[in-house]
Amino acid sequence: MWEIPTMKITTIDTKRRLVLPGAQPGETYAVWQDHAGHYELAKVMPAPKKDKPTPRRIDALMKSAALTPKISSEELRTHTREP
Repeated sequence: MWEIPTMKITTIDTKRRLVLPGAQPGETYAVWQDHAGHYELAKVMPAPKKDKPTPRRIDALMKSAALTPKISSEELRTHTREP
């Protein structure tokens, strides 16, 4: 058997594309150059998608949000003014 493991070789086409063995269409990879002639690739995992809030959910959030003070204006005045 071989003492040194064999290395797969691939070429770049005219559009600067590289074919990776085992890669699936649509996968994304981060690429950086370590030093002259050596590139490193890391697969980028997409973040889980969040569901878009419904208009009903947005209305409920707006009603529950503290957009206005929950205390009277007189009580607010006593807290914010010097005696």
